[in-house]
Amino acid sequence: RIVMKPHMRLIFELRDLKYATPATSSRAGVLFITEVKQWWNFVQTWVMMRDDDTSERKSMILDLFKTYVPDTLFALKKEFRHMCPTLDFNMIQSICRTLDGLLTQENVPKGAANEAAMIETYFVFACVWGFGSGFSISDGVDMKKNYSSWWKQKWTRIKMPTKGSVFDFFVDRGTLKFTPWAQVVPAITYDSATPMDSVTVPTGETQSITFFLDLLVELRYPALLVGLAGAGKTAMINGKLRSLPDDFMTLTTNFNYYTDGAGFRAILESPLEKKAGRNFGPPGTLRLVYFVDDLNMPQLDPYETQYPISLLRQYMDYQHWYDMAKLQLRVIQNVQFICAMNPTCGSFVVNPRLQRHYMVFAIGFPGSEALMTIFSTFLKGHLKNFDPALNDEQFAHKLIQASLELHNKVAATFRKTAINFHYEFSIRHLASVFKGMLMSEPAYFPDPSKFASLFIHEAERVYGDRLVSPRDLENYMKIAKDVGKKYFKDLDQMVVFPPTLIFCHCWKDLDEKSYNKVDSLDTLGTILNSALHAYNETNAAMNLVLFEDAMKHVCRVCRILQSSHALMVGVGGSGKQSLCRLAAFICNSTVTQIAISGTYGMSDLKEDIKQMYFKAGLKNESIVFLFMDSQIADEKFLVYLNELLSSGKIPGLFAPDEIDTIYNSVRNEGKGEGVPDAKDPMYDFFISKIRKNLHVCLCFSPVGEAFRRRASRFPSLINCSVIDWFQPWPESALFDVAKKFLNDVDLGKEETKAAITKFMPFSFGCVNKASDDYLAQEKRYNYTTPKSFLELIYLYKNMLANNRKTLENSIMRLSNGLDKLETTSKDVAVLMEQVQIKSVEVEASKQKADEVAEVVGGE
Repeated sequence: RIVMKPHMRLIFELRDLKYATPATSSRAGVLFITEVKQWWNFVQTWVMMRDDDTSERKSMILDLFKTYVPDTLFALKKEFRHMCPTLDFNMIQSICRTLDGLLTQENVPKGAANEAAMIETYFVFACVWGFGSGFSISDGVDMKKNYSSWWKQKWTRIKMPTKGSVFDFFVDRGTLKFTPWAQVVPAITYDSATPMDSVTVPTGETQSITFFLDLLVELRYPALLVGLAGAGKTAMINGKLRSLPDDFMTLTTNFNYYTDGAGFRAILESPLEKKAGRNFGPPGTLRLVYFVDDLNMPQLDPYETQYPISLLRQYMDYQHWYDMAKLQLRVIQNVQFICAMNPTCGSFVVNPRLQRHYMVFAIGFPGSEALMTIFSTFLKGHLKNFDPALNDEQFAHKLIQASLELHNKVAATFRKTAINFHYEFSIRHLASVFKGMLMSEPAYFPDPSKFASLFIHEAERVYGDRLVSPRDLENYMKIAKDVGKKYFKDLDQMVVFPPTLIFCHCWKDLDEKSYNKVDSLDTLGTILNSALHAYNETNAAMNLVLFEDAMKHVCRVCRILQSSHALMVGVGGSGKQSLCRLAAFICNSTVTQIAISGTYGMSDLKEDIKQMYFKAGLKNESIVFLFMDSQIADEKFLVYLNELLSSGKIPGLFAPDEIDTIYNSVRNEGKGEGVPDAKDPMYDFFISKIRKNLHVCLCFSPVGEAFRRRASRFPSLINCSVIDWFQPWPESALFDVAKKFLNDVDLGKEETKAAITKFMPFSFGCVNKASDDYLAQEKRYNYTTPKSFLELIYLYKNMLANNRKTLENSIMRLSNGLDKLETTSKDVAVLMEQVQIKSVEVEASKQKADEVAEVVGGE
């Protein structure tokens, strides 16, 4: 209890009384403040503070609010739903802030003849976005489209173009008419030497969001982008941050499940310096823009609050926070926030007391026209050096159409569920297909048929490798074949759909690093077995059987390690670790693992990651960080991995003196690459080298709840890696494994050996079938893994060896016994002969004795 003096009073401002005890609420006077008309008070205050406006203009603006706002708010409550809940006050505030940037002297000169029409036109534009920016597709209903239709029917004083939605247009300053955003989209050219991730292709949709981000950043207002994973929120914001002028600096951080207030405050304060008194701000006259991604990810405390969110709200409300060590106030100047979040993750929503400060934009899946613009830019830029048959606009158009249709069919067929939580297909996966096609080289792709085959392969790698069962994979292959036949029916079908479809970087030999199609499985087997032999000569030997599926997984991991991170998902004993090591060896990378011990903790992991960063960033070593779920001694290990996967920037990883060392080490190389000679740009250059040279390979098991729980708490595990899901080993693979491990065992005749070898996969299949029946009847799992199959072989070999040893011992014992009996029999025969001889002698001696006795008796 807090002891209060008679003259002291407490005032609580809170959202609800959910966690207030009756003892507390009964001792306080409770005042409920409704938000029904609060927006009107805010508007009146906002208009009153517009000192440059005349009284006539102020009256005009107030009349517009009275005309448009009440009916629109009523319709929003009745018919529409935002992607995340938005308060009335929040929407009105967004309109006012938008008008701050629109009702300027340049746009609406004072005393203009058509001033009223100009103000109303800009007001309608602000209302369209203030009320509708948070709409997207919800439960299959396109709220944005419905809102557009409603607006055009309801408000007719300012005419909107009939074609397209109200969000497709902006107010042209010169003509005062609504003009399509597409007309002001800057055209860009793409060179395939530039990574796709570093290029943002502007479209009409991105141009509109960029316009509002520019406006809000200029006016120092915060913005919040909400959308599903892969919608392009982060890419859009990063594109904006890259375009900021030199008088801005930026800091990006990602929230995760374990983000706490102290750590977040330390990140926020890292670029700040002390000013006069208790004021803090970025160095010099710079303005700092914080980008907070995954805003709703921190865990909820028992009272359903989030400490980092509360800290952020404290700054938004009062522009300060406290130094918790010295308990002193710190006033923060010249900073602002741009945030992004996925409303289907984490806590789903954030505290409305924080969200009401932001203008909220819902980012949905881009339209087909925007996607055509984006991917035609990349594809045409890449194919310009290819054969004219490939560098053809019609062929590129077919490829993009096939990609879009395949993506839509996959997204519609394979729905996200509680078990298949990663069945979420977004623009990120579509971009991955094109990123794979951009690895092609003109010398190896002379005709469209082979390039179409590459498209089928890349789509299978992106979509097919995520699927969890052979049945789903079979359904996907059918969809892909139907789409391929529809768009590539004029091409050679045997080339587009060959029996063996594998593209990899080791198609010719281990020294060849170009991306091309494998001639045959036999050729690939020879190359990979030679790689395995070379690996075993310099490392701890791996006794692997490279059957068809294993070779395909090696090629997949090699492909991933060229530019991304791998998430290998499979039950224990699937070969994830071994195949990753072999793939890393083929890619000339060094495999690094952490050594878990009883005392291994966060500081040890931090030090290990730091050493990997030094090797990859300063020494240009290619490193594969192999990490298994069995090594997660502390769930907080995944905090570092989440940051490593998402951006490569791990807050607090390096001390200030280590950052100075990094700056001095990469300075000359960075200047040669055209990087500005300053710490922040050089550190970004260092991180770009990390992303190029350091690749993470995660080996997780899908069994149990741990994988799903970790993926929901740390979204980058799924979103920032390429999944390679290990399907059950086919019977042919099991037969090859059994054949190799039983090859050195003497099993008698060849027929017997072949029968025993065939029985191994047969028995394993029978157990799998019995396990399925057991699950169906008893609702209980019995897991059989490839490791179980190997243990079956080892058990059989051990039992065979033990039984043979027991039998040999019995034979030896019987043989020794027979030898003893035979020897004894011979010895007895000799003794019998001796006894017979002795008995004759005894008989003779007896006769003599009798004779002597008779003589003596006669005397």
